Amino acid sequence: MSFQDLDFKSDRTYPARSGNLASMPSSFRFNLTIKLLMAAAVVTLLGFSVSNWQPSAKSPDSTPNLDRLHYSLPLPAPDTALQDEIAEVVEQIQPSQWESVIIKSGDTLASIFARKGISSTTTHKVATLNEQTRKLRYIQPGDEIKLLLDDQRQLRQMKYIEDITRTLLIQRNEEQAFTSQIINYQLDAFPAYREGVIDSSLFEAAANADIPEDVIMDLVAIFGWDIDFSLDIRSGDRFGIVYEELFKDDVKIRNGRILSAKFINDGKTYRATYYKDPSGESDYYAPDGKSMRKAFLRSPVKFSRISSRFSNKRWHPVLSKWRSHKGVDYAASRGTPVRASGDGKIIFAGTKGGYGRLVVIRHGGRYTTAYGHLHRYAKGARTGKKVKQGQIIGYVGSSGLATGPHLHYEFRVNGVHRNPLTVKLPEAQPVNTAYLDHFKDQTQAYLSMLSLMDRTLADNSQ
Repeated sequence: MSFQDLDFKSDRTYPARSGNLASMPSSFRFNLTIKLLMAAAVVTLLGFSVSNWQPSAKSPDSTPNLDRLHYSLPLPAPDTALQDEIAEVVEQIQPSQWESVIIKSGDTLASIFARKGISSTTTHKVATLNEQTRKLRYIQPGDEIKLLLDDQRQLRQMKYIEDITRTLLIQRNEEQAFTSQIINYQLDAFPAYREGVIDSSLFEAAANADIPEDVIMDLVAIFGWDIDFSLDIRSGDRFGIVYEELFKDDVKIRNGRILSAKFINDGKTYRATYYKDPSGESDYYAPDGKSMRKAFLRSPVKFSRISSRFSNKRWHPVLSKWRSHKGVDYAASRGTPVRASGDGKIIFAGTKGGYGRLVVIRHGGRYTTAYGHLHRYAKGARTGKKVKQGQIIGYVGSSGLATGPHLHYEFRVNGVHRNPLTVKLPEAQPVNTAYLDHFKDQTQAYLSMLSLMDRTLADNSQ
């Protein structure tokens, strides 16, 4: 099939209070409920019994299953005697014996070793030891390396801190040969609950509710198939989020995934919960098991504004005449990544008339999408290449007939142009029917925590 056959035309802390819980104001009672839920989870972890606890007369009839609210994240670590032995040896070494090096711009393993008086022979042996140590060729500024040297400045051990959960350990054995081992560290996960009310913007509401930016971005991704966060947000919209906070040795390291979330947009309520099935597949689902994802992204690029909408008749800014515009133009900075809106196969990647640099993707037998005016293509984005939803296929530009950098995006169903902003998007696969009972059991606790938001709304309305 030729491209012409496609016919793509376009030119807080709370004060101490006296009295029983039921007598307290609803706002304080709600926040205290959250704190007690968290505390109960910790108590459960320590082996104590938590039963028949009711925060107030207005609390939910069923308390979340608290023994699930604290857990350790399983990390892939080889369960071998060797790893245990190595870890024990490392712990016995006093911290003061290690020389720490923070990687700076321009640093290489060779230059670091040379500064420390370590021979080039040792550098070569370490760098070429195996696949684990070859990653040392790509150390980045800000990374940390720790070295343990003997009196002759010979390398005894080395630790490369890949991240807070993974450390590459290299050590010299009794035969003076080097060995390597990945040591994995476990993080403890505790759920946190936040809710917010939108006044002017979602991100301002998130900041006022002390919700981290990475968490709110994940919220946008979860509900992004149903809510256009650039166009649909209204003053008075509300949201609640249950998400993980990850700790190592009682120190918070980072935020984890969202466990459940709720968004009330223009009076319509959306709920979502995370679920990992017994086969290892995971995603976000509505409480009935339907996927929150759609087969297509609503917007394939992060844009500043919509510069031109789908229309059968618009004034072309370059050609200076009326003609149809069978897509949507998303204004964005030059170089902004453009992502495939769905799984599919690239059937065209090249230059095409007014489109300039263009990528066309076929998604099964019914759907086709096009991405025009690209500045350049992503590595590997070529005709015949299979792509996954969200994969970068190119970068925003102004090639072809364009007055400035933007993405021209088209969406076709059975060969017919449809408005990308309003077309009904097909849903992704729901929870496997064989796992529905498991799904309900695993997600009940986190969905129950969202009901606290309902109680707050009810209390505030009285």
